Amino acid sequence: MIYTEDFFSQGSSYPTDDIVFLVDSFSNENVNFKKTSVWMDGTPMSDVKIDNIIYRKKGSFFYKRVTEHSKVLHAKIFNPFCDGIHDDSPAISKMMKISSMGYTIDGNGLIYFLLNKITEEMDYFNFINFNFRLNNNYDSDCGWEVTVKKNIVFENIIIDGGRGTYKNENGGVEKWIQGAGDASVPSIIPNLADVFLFIQEDAKSKSTIKNLRAVNIHAQSAITLISHGSVNIEDSYFENISLKPFHVYHSFDNGENQSGKTFIKNITTKDCGYLGDKILEKLNSDSDFTLRNRENSQGMIQWGYGAVVSFGEFYVENIQVTNYAASGVCSDRNTKFFGSCIYISNESDKFESNNPSGAMWFEATADAYISNLNIDISKRGARDIAFDSSALETFNTELYIDNLKIVNKALLNKGIRASYSADNSIVINNLYIEGDFQAQSVFHGIMPGNNNVYPLKTKFILNGGYIEKSDLFFWGTNEINLSEINASNSKIEFKSPTSNQFNKISIKESSFYYFDTITDYKQMILENSSIISDFSYNSNLSDVVVKNSAIGGSMNFPFTEEGSKIHISGGNIGRTHINGYHIFIENVKSRQGIYIDSAQFFTINNSILKTSESEPIIMVSNSNNRLISGIISQNILSIKTNTPAAGYILVMPEAVGKVNAYNNSETVF
Repeated sequence: MIYTEDFFSQGSSYPTDDIVFLVDSFSNENVNFKKTSVWMDGTPMSDVKIDNIIYRKKGSFFYKRVTEHSKVLHAKIFNPFCDGIHDDSPAISKMMKISSMGYTIDGNGLIYFLLNKITEEMDYFNFINFNFRLNNNYDSDCGWEVTVKKNIVFENIIIDGGRGTYKNENGGVEKWIQGAGDASVPSIIPNLADVFLFIQEDAKSKSTIKNLRAVNIHAQSAITLISHGSVNIEDSYFENISLKPFHVYHSFDNGENQSGKTFIKNITTKDCGYLGDKILEKLNSDSDFTLRNRENSQGMIQWGYGAVVSFGEFYVENIQVTNYAASGVCSDRNTKFFGSCIYISNESDKFESNNPSGAMWFEATADAYISNLNIDISKRGARDIAFDSSALETFNTELYIDNLKIVNKALLNKGIRASYSADNSIVINNLYIEGDFQAQSVFHGIMPGNNNVYPLKTKFILNGGYIEKSDLFFWGTNEINLSEINASNSKIEFKSPTSNQFNKISIKESSFYYFDTITDYKQMILENSSIISDFSYNSNLSDVVVKNSAIGGSMNFPFTEEGSKIHISGGNIGRTHINGYHIFIENVKSRQGIYIDSAQFFTINNSILKTSESEPIIMVSNSNNRLISGIISQNILSIKTNTPAAGYILVMPEAVGKVNAYNNSETVF
């Protein structure tokens, strides 16, 4: 039995056979070496090409380690300490150099201590079965920054960074410093950089990260990849990380040039993005670190995410995020996002953000689709609630969702917060919103300060859903289509910061408590729907259809102008006041009076109309002197007994001679 270090030692007398059979001095595994005269690229061997792992020298002869069945090497052959005391970073650095040659380094599940920062440039990176620990303080960076030209394999990896556990030097208090931010409250970040940073510029490169478990880490991320290639993160778990579990950038210049795709599958993150109970904080205005409690910190987290990919394409399948800072899942300026089975919850008041938080966040994503998004918020930090927090946040994103469920017990500001400064459409099929909100359950509107970008082709489409309470508010939305929505406790409003005319409102087979708009739309359709209370439509130049719908309170059209058409057919309506040009009312039932004001043409036919007040059932005026013709025919008109001031039809003097009433029956009840 001959050991490698004995055979290759200087002055060794062992025979230099063409093939030698040895035992590795560090891993105790059998290993063969074979004489060679060329290096891996076919060039002649020389002393500078000796690495003492793959290529070695005995006397004047060069040998190469023989790996017949695979190019997997036991990490122990690099003689790491693995003793929990000494730094294994130098041995890890040697492993990287050999892995760069295309070899896979197998850590065999042993614990390796990274007490310093490693910086390397490699062709390949292949590490499997490693268990990492970091240093015991919050002062110095550990881990690595590795530039890889080709492919990365990082599988079956455990890293325990010691946050709140073995990081106990100098009292074990984590440090936070002021970072970049655009919020009203300073943004703070961990003083320690990303633990694992991989850089890949080649668009053909691939990264495979599988079965990674990263816990107890105080750093800006457990793992960050800047890549123009393909990134796969699967079957991985992240817990108790100060800021971000992982972040993938598919651009090196903030999106000016972007390339690459990220695929994540079967991911769990828990308790990522929060300050410790006590922290040492240093803002730009501070001369030194100051000990503060979390609730008294001068800064807050802005860039804390459960999962975030910036630029390129982002694909998600089955992710569960429990507790987050700014966002549970963030699609950041991706060219494409495709997600399925996304579950995000928050159940702790430790989590907050100075940037209006959103459990699911889309930031200027060109094209996004989700199937099955479930958001459940039972608690958030008190300071977070003070900002414009939401369950779903989207900005300038073309978004399509099948099956969105939002449960809110934390009194977020909004359920859906959709804002924009450019053309985009949002389509949601099957929405469920439970709980109350400070502002609205649904908000869709233009960003403040962007009025000059109108007109915009923005759409909000909602097909099927239940909204328990809180209002729906549309602020300058060009087109709204709502169908089969049960929101009988919610007010729906349409307003705008500009005087532009918008395209359409369509509400079908839905129920709302109150309807109000003071924004100009070309067309409004209310069909097979109910408004529990009042319906107020303050819009000019509009074509309106109210069909087979129930209005529980009053219905008002006070400001329609020349060319507008209002057609009300079927259904039950309350007291109605219409100021419009062409008015058609037929086959309706009314509980109170109908007031026609300044029409050009109108008809009221085949309806059952009554009043229980001391007022006429139908009143017609012509205050603007534009009435040409009005017809009231074949209606059943009923007034309440003992209301002597009530009447059936009242035509004001200025309208006399222009209204024809015939074949109407007059009764009492």
